[in-house]
Amino acid sequence: MILSIARKEFRDAWRDGRFRWAAGIILVLLGVAILMARQQVELSRVERAAATGMERDNWLNQGQKNSHSAGHYGIYVFKPVAPLAVFDRGLQPFVGNTVFLEAHRQNQAAFLPAQDATAMRRFGDLTAAACLQLLAPLLIILLTFGTLAGERERGTLRQVLSLGVHPRSLVIGKALGLGGALGTLLLPIAGVGIYALSRIPGVDAGGDDSWLRLSLMACAYLLYLGAILSICLAVSALAPTSRSSLAILLIFWAGNTILAPRLASDLSQWMLPTPKLADFDAKVQKAIQQGLDGHNPRNERLQEFRRKTLEKYGKKNVNELPFNFQGLVMLEAERMANEVYDHHFGELWGRLEAQDRVVTWTGLAAPLLSLRSASTALAGTDFTHHRHFSVAAERHRREFVKVLNEDMMNNTKPGAHGGVAGRELWEKLKPFRYRPPAFAHAVSGATPGRAVLCLWAVAGWVALFFAAGRLKPN
Repeated sequence: MILSIARKEFRDAWRDGRFRWAAGIILVLLGVAILMARQQVELSRVERAAATGMERDNWLNQGQKNSHSAGHYGIYVFKPVAPLAVFDRGLQPFVGNTVFLEAHRQNQAAFLPAQDATAMRRFGDLTAAACLQLLAPLLIILLTFGTLAGERERGTLRQVLSLGVHPRSLVIGKALGLGGALGTLLLPIAGVGIYALSRIPGVDAGGDDSWLRLSLMACAYLLYLGAILSICLAVSALAPTSRSSLAILLIFWAGNTILAPRLASDLSQWMLPTPKLADFDAKVQKAIQQGLDGHNPRNERLQEFRRKTLEKYGKKNVNELPFNFQGLVMLEAERMANEVYDHHFGELWGRLEAQDRVVTWTGLAAPLLSLRSASTALAGTDFTHHRHFSVAAERHRREFVKVLNEDMMNNTKPGAHGGVAGRELWEKLKPFRYRPPAFAHAVSGATPGRAVLCLWAVAGWVALFFAAGRLKPN
């Protein structure tokens, strides 16, 4: 009985001209989004590889100069593009992709793609993720709002139930048939997506986990669309008319896709406010000069360090030390500044991640929020992945500065402020090689979102069974 109902619903869905037109439009948008994103990812990879090579050449061929000046000359490092940005760009347009590494200062990533965008960006990017998150639910609403309410209006529901069909068998059959129609629709686009991902260089490498991430991402979207389908059928079963069913479902769609993201963002900012960039920089600089507690001035700490160093080596003047004290002071100053950077940036990044958790758990009221959290985490385009890159870049900056300061300390005359260095020293700094976090990192970041989606899927089917139990012909 259930399979017969499912086959009927499947045939009816594909015979519906409205469904075919809407499905065709969504298919075209999904295909265009994936192919355009693949082109953008490939272009970004080529550009960043070229920029990385050019930057390395500039560093090696900067000529002879004071090693301290070389520290301020600095280097640029570039964030690689995640392969699954083909499907979900996440935060990539809104966080920087380039970090300038220099002495004495930890810089944040700069050159946000969103800075170069037009005002149309406020409506979002055309991505496969956006199509599935926003347009696929609309298609489900179009397909299901009159499934049961319409039959009640036409009088066919009375006839079906009078034949002895159990209400729950009826709704399960309809759900399977409509789900099959939607699944058939998405199969071609899944093929396009797999093709696009397979054409990205490096994805088939042994250490790449893109396919595992993609599989879990597909599961998250299936949970989301399955929850939407069950909710729509439940509303159609309970609504007195097709018109009221459509109105309720459109209000739900608007709240889920338009209101909820903005309200959740405002809520997270209200609960966990973040400082303005100028205030944050001022606070960091003050802490560098006055210490983390505000009562330990930098000059006094360096004077104490000087006294202890002379005492350790039994000297009365720094010029009598067996190394250039200026280089050692630079190392100590960097160490003290790094303590400040670790504290303040760690606090800021921790707060931003806490905001993301608030938004994710707000998904208990709107499933789209949890889906976005899981999707970006698995795609490698969420904030935790950006933080991982920023930490790796800062680690490289510290190694870069350490190499220069140790050269000043060990290879220049006492009292000299850096001496003159050349290519031999520049080559001691290895190129920046960023390795993205492991698969377990993505799974951990996506777990809360997937958990909430599971709750929505279970709640949707419970609601559908409840609605089936109350299903009446009129």
